[in-house]
Amino acid sequence: MFGKKTHKKQKAQIEREEASEKPKIETWIGGNVNIVGNISFTGACSVDGTVEGNLFSEDPNSTLILGENGIIIGDAHAANIYANGRIDGNVMATKKVELHPKARINGDLHYNLLEMAVGAGVNGKLMHQELNEAVEAAIESADLVEAKRATQDVKLDSEKDDLTKE
Repeated sequence: MFGKKTHKKQKAQIEREEASEKPKIETWIGGNVNIVGNISFTGACSVDGTVEGNLFSEDPNSTLILGENGIIIGDAHAANIYANGRIDGNVMATKKVELHPKARINGDLHYNLLEMAVGAGVNGKLMHQELNEAVEAAIESADLVEAKRATQDVKLDSEKDDLTKE
């Protein structure tokens, strides 16, 4: 009486949720492409070619997908990172990292959640970040220190100008 209809509704709901979780790829770097330079992206970015530079996203829901033949020579920063290729640089994921069997990371890996398949490899430190807030606080702190130094430098320069005028 209750079982079949309820079960079908729950199954349909789960399927809709899973479909909505798949990121829509907005940027794709194909297998025959070699990019030299940094890339900033929002949404989802798929890399099957080679990038010699840093990939970075400030989007809190960003996703970086590195295909089996994809290579990143530089740092990778995104909320979610799914890798099955090679990254020669540090990796920072504020949410989740999935390393598939052919993934190779030659650098430090910062993560909140980590899923690593048999065969994947990391040659560097694994650093668990409990929450994004800790990372954001560290970045804010560094920005504040830098802003304070810049303000002090401007004051010193104006004082020097005053002294040279007298």
